[in-house]
Parts: sequence; structure tokens; C-alpha cells
Amino acid sequence: MNINKNEFLFLPLGGVGRIGMNVSLYHYQGKWIMIDLGIGFADETMPGVELLIADVDFIAQRKKDLLGIIITHAHEDHCGAVPHLWEDLQCPIYTTKFTVNFLKEKLKEFRLEGVVPVKEVDINGSINLGPFTVEFINVTHSIPEANSILISTEAGSALHTGDWKFDPKPVVGLISNIERLKEIGDKGDLLAAICDSTNILSKHDPESESEIYDNIYNIIKRSKKLVAVSLFASNVARIETISQAAKALNRKVVLLGRSLWRIVKVAQDSGYLTDSPEFLEAKEAVNFPREKLVLLCTGCQGEPLAATARLASKSHQAFKMQQGDTMIFSSKIIPGNETRAHNTLNAFIEMGVEVITEKTENVHASGHPVKAELREMYSLIKPKMSIPVHGEYIHTDAHVKFAKECGVKKAIMIAPGDIVNLENGEKVSSIDVDYFGIDGMLLRHPECSVIKMRERMRDAGAIVVTAVVNKKNKLLAKPKVFAPGVFEAQKDAAIMQKIIKKVESAFDSQPIKKIRNKIESSIFSILKEYLLKRPIIEVQIEQV
Repeated sequence: MNINKNEFLFLPLGGVGRIGMNVSLYHYQGKWIMIDLGIGFADETMPGVELLIADVDFIAQRKKDLLGIIITHAHEDHCGAVPHLWEDLQCPIYTTKFTVNFLKEKLKEFRLEGVVPVKEVDINGSINLGPFTVEFINVTHSIPEANSILISTEAGSALHTGDWKFDPKPVVGLISNIERLKEIGDKGDLLAAICDSTNILSKHDPESESEIYDNIYNIIKRSKKLVAVSLFASNVARIETISQAAKALNRKVVLLGRSLWRIVKVAQDSGYLTDSPEFLEAKEAVNFPREKLVLLCTGCQGEPLAATARLASKSHQAFKMQQGDTMIFSSKIIPGNETRAHNTLNAFIEMGVEVITEKTENVHASGHPVKAELREMYSLIKPKMSIPVHGEYIHTDAHVKFAKECGVKKAIMIAPGDIVNLENGEKVSSIDVDYFGIDGMLLRHPECSVIKMRERMRDAGAIVVTAVVNKKNKLLAKPKVFAPGVFEAQKDAAIMQKIIKKVESAFDSQPIKKIRNKIESSIFSILKEYLLKRPIIEVQIEQV
């Protein structure tokens, strides 16, 4: 692809068209910088996969011209892919202290500590990277030290807002640097705002995290038994809110989930959560009365291996929820996670646990801007163009219309892979971009044979035939047939015997390949009588 080296370009590799997986590229004078390198949540179309990462092959092929990765803040959808993809990119990472500490802890898990160069930038500081001046502008979010990024070049400037809100009373961290945002607008030359669209459909007024405290406090106060709270582990503001409410009510706070312990350590090492009560491990908490505990739990999206799901399935080693306990879901459900999240909710309700969500009581304040805050942002920075990101198409489409209502002259819809000239708002080209699922330590394409095989096994099961034959392909023992996900051993025994007889009759002096094909055809002919499915059929023949 030929790219005009003198054009100031924006290219999203993720973070548009779906929630999460935020990865953006900016180009000028033949050089690139990346903003964020995050993960997304997988859905039911990728069995066995929970997390997604963007395809960065385009920039990996140009890594000699990639000057750095700028991380706006320490949420997984903005930095979680760093350990998985840094080796493909191999450039310095720049961010503020809290996120530096978070990344260092994360990189330890992947044995990349000291390998990946993570460089600290002062709050509201700036750095020069080739033709780019990159300025970090502090904004309020649900985690400390979130930043909007002002990217300045000789061709003009663009503001990448990252995740933000205007909260005059944040529980942790600083208020948004509105003064600096106003200075940008007063200059009158901001080419574009690449802006958060998460809450564009919300009809709520702006909410402060400090307003949540009283509601959490009152719920814990009225609860006579154990209280558990499910939340995003990285929501440091919510950890502070809940722990202070528990402290005021003389309850101990227990952390369930490794990622909660990690974020608390990072926060305290960075100067936050310094007035919080001592956090207990599960093994310490069992020595206290249940009614004197508040559990903080990972897994608010119904993740099957997280603490919340284990409590819901009664498989947690230390705690069992009981009738009359209280379970607070202090988060919103991310689109795509509705089914498993609701299954988790229903499991608690079935136990007789009181379940409270942000839909029933005010137990969650979003870290993203609603319309009133977006309108204020646009009035402050006065961009010539808006490029909505950080949302599904339903969000970015609504944001385009709203930006125009706010007086922004040009607002454009983009898709992953679109290349936009920030000087005039024209789409100059596009590239094919994809994504991969994180499958343990491996990456899987959504269309790969492994994923397709899992889908088929999930939907139709499998039939496995094993047989031992001599050199003339005659059976030496009765063949074995296993049908996981297809037939029940006792209830469907007659059908299984019918299959075994068909398998036995297939063996003769023909080549093994023909025998295998004959067995598969025979099994499918039987299945037509009983099932409207085509399970995977695996025929294993060992010749001795």
C-alpha cells in the first residue's frame, strides 16, 4: 500500500464496531505512533475463548517506523494485549506512573518484565516522538491517571480522548484538566476529536462516583448477612467506594480474585487507596463472622473462571452464598456478555440471595461521558471534525449525529481499517483488519479449523470409532464407539449397538481409507433416522 508520507492520518485497528480491543494508529511524515493496545471480550461464536486481540500485522510490517505505543490508562481494553503483541511491534511504551506500575505487574506474569521498555511520563506531561508531540492531558475515569492524548504535528493537531468523564468530585485521582482542554479550544485549530462513544445512548445525567457511596453504604447497612460485590477489578474508584463504606460499618473487606490483589498493589504502590482498610485473603476471612464481611469479587461479566461465577455455581472453596445474603453487581453488562451474566444473576436468585444491579438501585456510576459531558467537551475543544470511536456502530452512528448537533462541522463514521486524512476528513484508503482469540497461550483466528471444530462439537457432538485390524484389515476385536454429546450410554444403547454392527460390517480386505469412508457413510445413514445434526465423526483404525 502506498501512503503519502506527508499526510496526517488516523487508522483504527480496533475499538470501532465493537466494544473493547482499542488500538489506534496515527501517521505523519512516514512515521507512526500507536495509541492503546487492548483486549476485547469474545462471544459464543468462539467456544473456549474469552478474550480477543486486534490483528496488528499492518503495523508489524512497518515496525521500524513505529516510534512508540501510548497507553491512555490501565484498563484491559486499552492495554491488555501488550504482553501478547509487543514482540510483534518491539517499540517503547509511554504512559503515566499508575499504568507503568500496572503494566510491570502484568508483564511479570508473561516473563516479560525488563524486556518491554515501559517509560513513565509525568501527569499532564508531554514527549516528542519524531514528527509528533504527544501531550498527556489528565481526565477523570474509574481508574487513576486516565489521559486524553493531544497529538500535534506540523500539519495540525488531533485529540484522542480515551475514556473520560467530567466528575467534579472523583473518589480517586485528579479532576479532568478542563483548563487545558479550554486552551486547546481557544486556539481554534484542533483538526479532530477522536472521541469516546460508550454512553451516547444513555439518557442519564452525569453521575459522580462520590454519589454512589451513600447507596452502597445503605445497602450494606440494611444487609443482615454476608455482602458480596461483583465489579471490574480495575475499577479502583469503586474499590475505594466500597471499602470505605464497609470500613464505616465495621465490616472487613475480602478480595476474591488475583486481578483484584494485583490492582490494589499497583494502586497502593502508586499512592492511591492509602486510607483504605486492610484487605483480607479468603483464608483469613473465615475467622470472622459472615455478617461482618464484604467480599469484593472479580467476574461481573459472568466470566466462568472468576470468583463471582464460582460463588454462583457453589464451587468456591472458601465461601458459599446462603439465603438472605446480598449480591451487588456494581457494573454494567458489556454488550455480548448478556447471556452468561444473566445466568449468573439467576443462579444467585435461585439460592435465595438478594441480587442488586445498577438497574434496580444506583450502585454504578459510569466512567464514560453522557451527552451533557460530550456537549461540554465539544464546547471546550472546538474541533473541526469528530471521529467517534469506542463503541459499536449503533453508538458511533448516534455520536456522529450528536456531534453535528453540538456544532461540529464534520463528523464521520469509520470502520476498523479505514484510513482518514485528519486535515480534511477524507477516507483516503482502507486495509483489511481482523482479530484473534486468546486461547491459553495461543492465538486463534475465528475461522480457523480448531474453532470451527469446537463449534460443531458444541452444537452436534462427536462420534469416535476405534478399531484394531490385522494386515488384511480384518477386525481383531470388537470395535469401540464413543458418542459424547450425541447419545446417552444407557438410554440410547439400542442405537449404539446398531452403529457398532454397521461398523463391524464395514471391515473387509479393502484399503483402510475406503473402510473409513464406508464407516462414516454408514453412521450418517443411521443418524438421519434419529437426529437432525451432523456430529463430527472420527474413525481411528490401528493396523497390527
